[in-house]
Amino acid sequence: MKNIISVIGAGGKTSLLHKMSDYYLGKKETVLLTTTTHMMLEKDTDISCDIFSIIERLKNDKYCMAGKICDGSNKKIQALPLEILKGIMPYADNILIEADGAKHYSLKYPLESEPVIFEFATDVYLVLGLWDIGKYCKDVIFRFEDMSFELGTKADEKVTFEHIKQIQEVYEKRLRKLGFKGKKLQVGGKNGYSYTMDGPKQAAVNGKTVKYT
Repeated sequence: MKNIISVIGAGGKTSLLHKMSDYYLGKKETVLLTTTTHMMLEKDTDISCDIFSIIERLKNDKYCMAGKICDGSNKKIQALPLEILKGIMPYADNILIEADGAKHYSLKYPLESEPVIFEFATDVYLVLGLWDIGKYCKDVIFRFEDMSFELGTKADEKVTFEHIKQIQEVYEKRLRKLGFKGKKLQVGGKNGYSYTMDGPKQAAVNGKTVKYT
């Protein structure tokens, strides 16, 4: 069975996706990296939306980052058309998807419509940066206003592990509403590092050991 892994949350998503890519490439497996929201355009990203071009990259290089260039921006990509993604899927052993946006914040409170998870995803990794614990919630949580409205979080509260737990529980609620029944993994970070709380395999992210399936 293919790994179709959606990475959601805030600080550290892209770094984790690239380390996961390196891990699977080290196993001689093919990797497609893409998004359901937006990602920064990187060198050699395929923005052609040409199914044959992307498949050729996977065959030759074992790896392809692909997406559609965003309207009004030549520095970001958005999701591939679904019919193109489905056509590519048989040629990739691992499909890694950035499935949430956080505007570079370390923490995020998701809207009712978030995250953006495909029904065929096998795994979801929730990334929540812990390096801003102790700072004011209003300054480091993306969409703090929504968290304040729904949970009553005050502007003068400082981030604690209890706030992290509250955000995690809201993400769990959103995933249940989406009907996601695959594997879930919590990922955190402290002092600029990321690590996971569960999972049998390991790799390094920013010099710190992480585990993932």
